[in-house]
Amino acid sequence: MIPPSTLPPWLRVAIGAQCGLLIGMGLGRFSYTPMVPALIESGSLSEAQAGYVGAINLGGYLLGGLAVPWLLRRADRVVWLRAAICLSVLCLLASIVPGGFLWLAFWRGLIGIAVAVIMILGISSVTATAPTGRTGIATATAYTGVGAGILLAAAGLPWLLALGEIWAWTGTAAIGMAALVVALWAWSGPAAEVARAIPPPPATLGSARGDGLRLVLAQGLFAVGLVPHSIYWVDYLVRALGWSTGAAGAQWVLFGAAAIAGTLVWGRIGDRIGFRPSLIAVYLSLALGAVLPVLVTAAPAILLSSLLVGAQPGLTAIIASQAQRVMGPGSMLGLWRWMVLSVGAAQLVGGYALVALFNATGSYLAVFGAGGLAFAAGAVLVAGLKGRA
Repeated sequence: MIPPSTLPPWLRVAIGAQCGLLIGMGLGRFSYTPMVPALIESGSLSEAQAGYVGAINLGGYLLGGLAVPWLLRRADRVVWLRAAICLSVLCLLASIVPGGFLWLAFWRGLIGIAVAVIMILGISSVTATAPTGRTGIATATAYTGVGAGILLAAAGLPWLLALGEIWAWTGTAAIGMAALVVALWAWSGPAAEVARAIPPPPATLGSARGDGLRLVLAQGLFAVGLVPHSIYWVDYLVRALGWSTGAAGAQWVLFGAAAIAGTLVWGRIGDRIGFRPSLIAVYLSLALGAVLPVLVTAAPAILLSSLLVGAQPGLTAIIASQAQRVMGPGSMLGLWRWMVLSVGAAQLVGGYALVALFNATGSYLAVFGAGGLAFAAGAVLVAGLKGRA
């Protein structure tokens, strides 16, 4: 094992972003999905309230993205990264308290704000510090935190839910506190110095405006496409297909494992064949994964959907690398912030719209079909990228 002191600063930056995303997104967002059936069945939340708690978390993401410039005028990025990661753990701890819909919605919304800060400042630090030829694998390393959070929560939650909801929330918070220790170590010493030395982003996108706009819109479509699985996947398997909670939870474990392995695979593919063709391929694979399980309900189709959509952090790793490529040697923070805001806006509008669509129709086909169309439209957009050496 390599002693921590010998890790290059860029890898330590990637580990810091990885732990932040594990806490804020892997646990803060995706650990909620396998808990939805239990929360509804116990009466803690109604069916509509469960959907809206998920949508409020997505809306908080937009607010966090809007707040970043204001935050950076008051302190440097490392200060805010540490603060956002600590706030995320506090939100996980607060979720243990059985305070009902408004209490849970408040804390899930707050962790949405925190994870946007982690996403913008953490990933822009990773791409700015990664050496040539390592951008894809560096961003993929960071995004494996999302999959690790999903996997750890999914593996433990079915057992903890059998003991009670409070135990499930407590277990999630315990994982977050362990990751917090590593995150605070990573965002200190050489990594903190390197991150603080990143130059400010350009005032305008200049010649990158055309490709930049495509990336912003493609990110928004990605966010809309991901809503059905992030809110309704386990619920669909349990209440529509009649799967047991344990069997559906196992699919969420697989979803998390795919997020780790798929992210590294897509990141490596991006470094080898180029980010634009990789983006087209991953958007099309996500479109297939979104619509397949509501058209074919056999177990192999469900398994394939968990694998394809579970690998979704790989798209974000590649598209972040493409954003850095578009901006050239300068910082991509400005473009990346717009891309994160696009995700937040799309999640806010798409999240509420798809929850409302499901509440009105009760149709999983309509919701998952809309997600697949969004992914397919994203593939069309990125196919038009001009690229940049």
